[in-house]
Amino acid sequence: MDIDHSVIHMYEQLMNNNSNKTLQSTSNTSVAQSLNNSTLCNNDHNKVDFNTNTSENNNTPNNQLSQSNENHESTEDIIEILNIQTNNEPKLIKINQINTDIDFPWKLQAIISCTHPKRTYINSNGEGEISTWDLVDDTGAINLVAFNLDSYILLNKLFEGKSYEFNGLSIKTVDSIYKKLSHDYQLIVNKTTKIRDITMAFKYQLTYNFTHLNEVENLPLNSIIDVNVKVLRDYGTTTGSTNGNSWTRREVHVSQDQVHMKLTLWNEQAKKIPTSIINKEIKLKNIKIDWFNGSRTLVSLANSYLSIV
Repeated sequence: MDIDHSVIHMYEQLMNNNSNKTLQSTSNTSVAQSLNNSTLCNNDHNKVDFNTNTSENNNTPNNQLSQSNENHESTEDIIEILNIQTNNEPKLIKINQINTDIDFPWKLQAIISCTHPKRTYINSNGEGEISTWDLVDDTGAINLVAFNLDSYILLNKLFEGKSYEFNGLSIKTVDSIYKKLSHDYQLIVNKTTKIRDITMAFKYQLTYNFTHLNEVENLPLNSIIDVNVKVLRDYGTTTGSTNGNSWTRREVHVSQDQVHMKLTLWNEQAKKIPTSIINKEIKLKNIKIDWFNGSRTLVSLANSYLSIV
């Protein structure tokens, strides 16, 4: 069938109009989507800037938290970082926990149970002085040592029977020759040390952990022990002076269940009982195992306690 050319022209014009409308609609949709995306991007950009500004105004841990997030660290890692950096308060520990492996800030609360006599010394650097105290809590005892100016100051600050909190002390292994307590370590005062008076619920009472004389031969030299013995002989006292330090010595012979041993009492312990102690039963705390003339002996220390049973 032949179609009139005018009809064909009208049809083509109609199709062109519909095509233009479709293109315009599509274009409008694309423009709208672009505008929406642009708005979202602007909003997101504003959020980042806000958080950044807020973060900059916050404290250091929050800044480091943001940085940790940027580094894709886990929540556990972030918490650990914050705990390390914000938990600078020294941890309260007990005497039996003290050792050189401690790698965190710590403090100690203890009672002064004994003030040792001040000692002086001379070396290549000149003269000096050393002061030593016994610290006790409900877990044990340990020595506190101060040198020179620290010694001079603390002798007028620390008193027997008083309780204190110590912060910033150094921990040092004790040379067995200089041991005064059974603890393997001692505490040294330094320029960062802080000490304050406190009140403790713990009340110190002298207790004994007796070692039988027949065990002494098997213990290391310089061990610190408690004994309960009978005095067989009392050789009296002698006095003298070494390096400007005066001393008093008393030699006695003791036994326990047919085991005999020499005991040397020094200074306060030597003078404590002015009369003869022959046939007396005595108990002693903090006695050192020593070596003299090829045999083991017992020696009292400044912090030894002597009493007649």
